[in-house]
Amino acid sequence: QNDSLKDKTITTFREIYWNNLPSPKGWINDYERIFSDDEEKKLDNIISNFERETSIEIAIVTIDTVKTSSDKFEALSLHIAKTWGIGKKGKDNGILIGLSKGYRKIRIELGNGIAKALTEQETKEIIDHDFIPEFKKGNYYQGIVNGITKLMEVLRTRVKKE
Repeated sequence: QNDSLKDKTITTFREIYWNNLPSPKGWINDYERIFSDDEEKKLDNIISNFERETSIEIAIVTIDTVKTSSDKFEALSLHIAKTWGIGKKGKDNGILIGLSKGYRKIRIELGNGIAKALTEQETKEIIDHDFIPEFKKGNYYQGIVNGITKLMEVLRTRVKKE
Protein backbone atom coordinates (compact mmCIF):
# COMPACT_ATOMS: atom_id res chain seq x y z
CA GLN A 1 0.00 0.00 0.00
CA ASN A 2 2.89 2.37 0.70
CA ASP A 3 4.21 1.84 -2.84
CA SER A 4 0.77 2.56 -4.26
CA LEU A 5 0.52 5.79 -2.25
CA LYS A 6 4.05 6.78 -3.28
CA ASP A 7 3.24 6.15 -6.98
CA LYS A 8 0.03 8.20 -6.70
CA THR A 9 1.91 11.04 -4.99
CA ILE A 10 4.61 11.09 -7.68
CA THR A 11 1.99 10.97 -10.46
CA THR A 12 0.11 13.88 -8.86
CA PHE A 13 3.32 15.87 -8.41
CA ARG A 14 4.26 15.32 -12.08
CA GLU A 15 0.82 16.49 -13.23
CA ILE A 16 1.11 19.62 -11.09
CA TYR A 17 4.62 20.28 -12.45
CA TRP A 18 3.39 19.83 -16.06
CA ASN A 19 0.55 22.31 -15.51
CA ASN A 20 2.68 24.81 -13.56
CA LEU A 21 6.08 24.90 -15.21
CA PRO A 22 8.54 27.27 -13.58
CA SER A 23 9.47 30.31 -15.63
CA PRO A 24 12.87 30.13 -17.28
CA LYS A 25 15.60 31.97 -15.41
CA GLY A 26 17.83 32.53 -18.42
CA TRP A 27 19.26 30.26 -21.09
CA ILE A 28 20.33 27.59 -18.56
CA ASN A 29 17.75 25.97 -16.28
CA ASP A 30 19.61 23.27 -14.41
CA TYR A 31 16.96 21.52 -12.30
CA GLU A 32 19.17 18.44 -11.98
CA ARG A 33 22.08 20.50 -10.64
CA ILE A 34 24.54 19.07 -13.15
CA PHE A 35 26.54 22.26 -13.75
CA SER A 36 28.55 24.41 -11.38
CA ASP A 37 27.67 28.12 -11.15
CA ASP A 38 30.80 28.89 -13.19
CA GLU A 39 29.80 26.38 -15.90
CA GLU A 40 26.31 27.88 -16.06
CA LYS A 41 27.79 31.36 -16.53
CA LYS A 42 30.09 30.13 -19.30
CA LEU A 43 27.22 28.38 -21.10
CA ASP A 44 25.04 31.45 -20.70
CA ASN A 45 27.78 33.63 -22.25
CA ILE A 46 28.26 31.26 -25.20
CA ILE A 47 24.51 31.24 -25.90
CA SER A 48 24.06 34.99 -25.33
CA ASN A 49 26.84 35.80 -27.79
CA PHE A 50 25.32 33.44 -30.37
CA GLU A 51 21.87 34.96 -29.86
CA ARG A 52 23.26 38.49 -30.38
CA GLU A 53 25.06 37.32 -33.54
CA THR A 54 22.21 35.29 -35.11
CA SER A 55 19.01 36.04 -33.10
CA ILE A 56 18.68 32.25 -32.53
CA GLU A 57 17.75 31.39 -28.96
CA ILE A 58 19.04 28.21 -27.31
CA ALA A 59 17.73 27.09 -23.94
CA ILE A 60 19.14 24.20 -21.95
CA VAL A 61 17.00 22.50 -19.33
CA THR A 62 18.02 19.57 -17.17
CA ILE A 63 15.08 17.55 -15.92
CA ASP A 64 15.34 15.38 -12.84
CA THR A 65 13.53 12.06 -12.62
CA VAL A 66 11.03 13.34 -10.05
CA LYS A 67 9.58 15.80 -12.60
CA THR A 68 8.63 13.20 -15.24
CA SER A 69 8.69 9.53 -16.08
CA SER A 70 11.21 8.20 -18.59
CA ASP A 71 8.51 7.60 -21.20
CA LYS A 72 7.19 11.18 -20.86
CA PHE A 73 10.61 12.88 -20.98
CA GLU A 74 10.35 13.82 -24.68
CA ALA A 75 6.80 15.10 -24.27
CA LEU A 76 7.88 17.26 -21.31
CA SER A 77 10.80 18.69 -23.33
CA LEU A 78 8.42 19.70 -26.13
CA HIS A 79 5.91 21.08 -23.60
CA ILE A 80 8.63 23.21 -21.99
CA ALA A 81 9.80 24.49 -25.40
CA LYS A 82 6.26 25.51 -26.36
CA THR A 83 5.32 26.93 -22.96
CA TRP A 84 8.48 28.99 -22.59
CA GLY A 85 8.25 30.22 -26.19
CA ILE A 86 11.93 29.86 -27.01
CA GLY A 87 12.81 31.75 -30.18
CA LYS A 88 11.82 35.11 -31.58
CA LYS A 89 8.16 35.74 -32.35
CA GLY A 90 7.49 35.33 -36.04
CA LYS A 91 10.83 33.57 -36.64
CA ASP A 92 10.25 30.46 -34.51
CA ASN A 93 14.03 30.25 -34.23
CA GLY A 94 14.42 28.61 -30.85
CA ILE A 95 16.14 25.43 -29.75
CA LEU A 96 15.52 23.64 -26.48
CA ILE A 97 18.01 21.05 -25.32
CA GLY A 98 16.35 18.82 -22.73
CA LEU A 99 18.69 16.63 -20.73
CA SER A 100 18.08 14.07 -18.03
CA LYS A 101 21.21 12.61 -16.47
CA GLY A 102 19.01 10.34 -14.33
CA TYR A 103 17.26 8.81 -17.35
CA ARG A 104 20.33 9.12 -19.60
CA LYS A 105 18.29 10.97 -22.22
CA ILE A 106 18.72 14.05 -24.35
CA ARG A 107 16.19 15.66 -26.63
CA ILE A 108 16.64 18.63 -28.94
CA GLU A 109 13.45 20.50 -29.85
CA LEU A 110 13.78 22.75 -32.90
CA GLY A 111 11.51 25.67 -33.67
CA ASN A 112 10.02 25.50 -37.17
CA GLY A 113 12.40 28.21 -38.38
CA ILE A 114 15.39 26.11 -37.29
CA ALA A 115 13.91 22.83 -38.55
CA LYS A 116 14.10 24.29 -42.08
CA ALA A 117 17.87 24.65 -41.68
CA LEU A 118 18.69 21.51 -39.70
CA THR A 119 17.25 18.07 -40.36
CA GLU A 120 16.25 15.51 -37.71
CA GLN A 121 19.03 13.25 -39.04
CA GLU A 122 21.65 16.00 -38.64
CA THR A 123 20.39 16.73 -35.14
CA LYS A 124 20.66 13.01 -34.26
CA GLU A 125 24.23 12.91 -35.62
CA ILE A 126 25.19 15.94 -33.51
CA ILE A 127 23.71 14.25 -30.43
CA ASP A 128 25.55 10.99 -31.18
CA HIS A 129 28.92 12.53 -32.15
CA ASP A 130 29.15 15.74 -30.12
CA PHE A 131 27.01 15.46 -26.96
CA ILE A 132 27.01 11.75 -26.06
CA PRO A 133 30.75 10.89 -26.06
CA GLU A 134 31.45 13.31 -23.19
CA PHE A 135 28.21 12.40 -21.39
CA LYS A 136 29.37 8.77 -21.34
CA LYS A 137 32.50 9.93 -19.48
CA GLY A 138 30.35 11.88 -17.00
CA ASN A 139 31.47 15.21 -18.52
CA TYR A 140 28.05 16.81 -18.99
CA TYR A 141 29.36 20.35 -19.23
CA GLN A 142 31.89 19.47 -21.94
CA GLY A 143 29.29 17.42 -23.80
CA ILE A 144 26.92 20.39 -23.82
CA VAL A 145 29.71 22.75 -24.94
CA ASN A 146 30.71 20.37 -27.75
CA GLY A 147 27.11 19.88 -28.84
CA ILE A 148 26.02 23.50 -28.85
CA THR A 149 29.27 24.52 -30.54
CA LYS A 150 28.52 22.09 -33.37
CA LEU A 151 24.89 23.27 -33.60
CA MET A 152 26.11 26.87 -33.78
CA GLU A 153 28.71 26.04 -36.46
CA VAL A 154 26.08 24.41 -38.67
CA LEU A 155 23.46 27.10 -38.10
CA ARG A 156 25.87 29.99 -38.77
CA THR A 157 26.32 28.68 -42.31
CA ARG A 158 22.60 28.13 -42.96
CA VAL A 159 20.59 30.80 -41.18
CA LYS A 160 20.70 34.42 -42.25
CA LYS A 161 20.47 37.04 -39.52
CA GLU A 162 17.45 39.26 -40.01
